[in-house]
Amino acid sequence: MALPAYGWAATQPVVATSDPQQVAQGVVLYKQRCGACHDTPSRSLDEAPQLAGPAFTKKWLTRPAALLRKIRYSMPQNNPGTLKDVEASALVAALASGQISGQAPVK
Repeated sequence: MALPAYGWAATQPVVATSDPQQVAQGVVLYKQRCGACHDTPSRSLDEAPQLAGPAFTKKWLTRPAALLRKIRYSMPQNNPGTLKDVEASALVAALASGQISGQAPVK
């Protein structure tokens, strides 16, 4: 699966794939930069929704370029826009793989 994504400052397209190395990088980034909010049950789902399940798949994994833009320019919420294009692409690849949720996405 190749997901083209063009950042505002990108000179070449950044592609999220199912490449195991990119997925692994995304899993590490998720643990470092995303999990503190998205894996905390006490937080509001509106504030930091879970990034898995049928609703997430329908809303975001069917539109990977939109997901990439959302991650790249509005996350992390406390420091938006600090992720690089390649980091956002790795996060999309990891989310699409099911590695973060522990389950394959519902298609």
